[in-house]
Amino acid sequence: MTSTAARVHRRDIDGLRGLAITLVVIFHVFIGRVSSGVDVFLLVGGVFFFGPQIRNAVNPAGQTLLQSIVRLLRRLYPALLAVVTLTLAAGFLVYSRARWAQTGEDAAASLMYVQNFHLAEQGQDYASIGRDVSLYQHIWSMSVQLQIYLGSLIVIVVLARLLARLVKRPDAPVLILRRLLIVATVASFAYAVYLHGADQGWNYYSPLSRFWEIGLGGLLGFWLVDREIPARFRSLRWPAGLVGLALIILTGVVFDGADQFPGPLTLIPLAGAVLVILAGNPVAGRSDGDRSDGNRSDSDRPVGVSALLNTRPFQTLGRIAYSLYLWHWPLLVLAAFRFSDAIGTRATGVQGVTAMLGTRKGLLVGTAVIVASLLLAWVTERFIETPLRQTRKPDRAWLPGRAAVREMLGHRRAVAVVAVIVVATAGVLASGPVIGHRDRERLAALDAEALDPDQYPGPLAFLENAAVPDDVDVRPDPGNEEHMLPATQADGCYARFEDADLILTRDFNNSDEPCVYGDVNARRTMYLAGGSHSEHFLPALDIIGKEQRIKIVPLLKMGCVLGMALPKLGGEDYPECAEWDAKAQKYIFDNPPSAGVFMTVTRPTTIEGDGPDQVPDDYIAMVRKLSDAGIHTWGIRDTPWNMQAPGIQGNGRLCVAEGFDSAPTEDCGTDKSAALAPVNPALVALDGLDVTELDLTPALCRDGRCPAVIGNVLVYRDGQHLSDVYSRLLAPELGRQMFDPEARAVMEDAQRAAVADAGAAGGAAGGSTGEDAPLRKDVFRIPKPEEIADEEL
Repeated sequence: MTSTAARVHRRDIDGLRGLAITLVVIFHVFIGRVSSGVDVFLLVGGVFFFGPQIRNAVNPAGQTLLQSIVRLLRRLYPALLAVVTLTLAAGFLVYSRARWAQTGEDAAASLMYVQNFHLAEQGQDYASIGRDVSLYQHIWSMSVQLQIYLGSLIVIVVLARLLARLVKRPDAPVLILRRLLIVATVASFAYAVYLHGADQGWNYYSPLSRFWEIGLGGLLGFWLVDREIPARFRSLRWPAGLVGLALIILTGVVFDGADQFPGPLTLIPLAGAVLVILAGNPVAGRSDGDRSDGNRSDSDRPVGVSALLNTRPFQTLGRIAYSLYLWHWPLLVLAAFRFSDAIGTRATGVQGVTAMLGTRKGLLVGTAVIVASLLLAWVTERFIETPLRQTRKPDRAWLPGRAAVREMLGHRRAVAVVAVIVVATAGVLASGPVIGHRDRERLAALDAEALDPDQYPGPLAFLENAAVPDDVDVRPDPGNEEHMLPATQADGCYARFEDADLILTRDFNNSDEPCVYGDVNARRTMYLAGGSHSEHFLPALDIIGKEQRIKIVPLLKMGCVLGMALPKLGGEDYPECAEWDAKAQKYIFDNPPSAGVFMTVTRPTTIEGDGPDQVPDDYIAMVRKLSDAGIHTWGIRDTPWNMQAPGIQGNGRLCVAEGFDSAPTEDCGTDKSAALAPVNPALVALDGLDVTELDLTPALCRDGRCPAVIGNVLVYRDGQHLSDVYSRLLAPELGRQMFDPEARAVMEDAQRAAVADAGAAGGAAGGSTGEDAPLRKDVFRIPKPEEIADEEL
């Protein structure tokens, strides 16, 4: 192929942008998966970014770095600010107050172009539509794009100045910068391939692993977009475009981009985009006069897919693509929240609004969302994007001169626009912190009030049929989960996801103050070992320890348990868990606790929380090791997980905060039979070992239901973790089971009966254990609140 004589605006590439945004919207709304649209969008952005920026940087009269950044922000920021501000206000109207602070924080991360880091820090993999997904999840791509653009601008400007001093050939800086872009693109692709296997969650959001998609677009813009196709290949344009279109569309159908992009499979849709662009290239062999007016000759007109992309619908979509991308997702999330009781959708198969709302309602709502998004995108492009876009290049200057400032101040419209942008930006950035601060003050005041046991009987409502008065506000207040966490969270007495060492002193071993609870001066010691499902019993054990004169020492790590190497929440390897487990076991056996080890001895069938509960072989082996070492085990049955459907974890706190009338179930809870086996499986699995079986199910479930509120007290702070208040109220019953001889005798009788029944049946009563029910990782699970803060840092 040869270079064209003149640069012509490629309307078909504008249409390709329109196709990309169409795929994004349709897949988000009706399919609930990640298409290849964003990846094609990034590639197209690179086509038009690197060439002009390199030419500008090597031009002594070109725009300065600051001017280039201002031009870029004028193109992107006003529309983003308008969408975020209006949808944030809509969110405050639609959502309960329990969601306001988080929504405000998400909005601020979007305006600061750090949404990708924000989501990664919270451990939130890119999720399909659901009630709990962020309004601004989709802004991750805008954040990545701007981060790459700003970083590239700085590097290009610095290197261009340096090269201008070091080399004499006038064309050398451009050639060197282009070659460096090749190196950077290849390096980024290699990193994306590596990170795809190591940490796909971060790979999806990382600007370093996403750079190659934009870089590839830049290389395409340098060497292919303006190249002529030899005349003998003219007939291949039509099939090449068709194949390219198929690769772009079918990639999203066959693969879920959230699991694959920007890894090696991303080459499939991007290769399709390259074919589509090449199919629209001019054909060699026409005279220069054919294009003297900037148009193509009859022999060079677009055909096939290129002709389709030149049509008015795709041109319009290409023009409003940016605003359409901004609007469609928050409108979809708000509509899904308003018309659905489901917390989420299953992570396999179709997951769009039709899966959430049913086919008929889903089609109506989804279509309405798309129509509204198109209208708002057109309005935004017409009245915000276009008027505020920089239409002429100012004179080169590192800072605005006095004349420029006076000129701007002389235009009332310009002053008004700047004032609106500043005020709106400040309002959005302040919303999350202000609301969060006020919530914390209000909740702290409520938490300081002692609960009247007559109004808040809690578990006694189930255990002793205590009277439960009506018209009493639920406590703790379901406004947020932060004030419901056990003391180990605030004290820094747990190992985070990135930690592999034991945390034995406060502030994550940065303090000399030991992590001890209960009777801190007692000689008898009990270890509270495992993950968050052991940790949430700390408030109860703190009371029991003081009563029984036992020092409670936490040996905790998020997302991990004692004696079993678990994967991360997303299914990736979790080497820190295995390393921590080895150190925890060594510490226990080197420093045996006189009062034993308290740990959970059952868990759901799947990591995501699907029941019934089981006892994995690793748990049995761990208890046996403790027993052989003369260490007693306090083995407690895990709490029932609130699962709305297979792989769909509910959230009792949010359900209660939003009102029982709008809940999928009247009690915001779950069926006991869905979460728990008929008989505690640990009774059979741990028979003959030195273990005290503990089971608080009677204080959590009754009449086949495990509700989110019992005795006017909120049981769960999320889908399966006890609130600190309910945990404290469980102390009398837990202490009775641990130290009352009569209670222990009853449990031993139950164990003998379960073993006898299992023997008669030829298997384990109350569900399978060990290899008969392997722990599976095959459905989606929403991260636990205290886990998501540190999971993927």
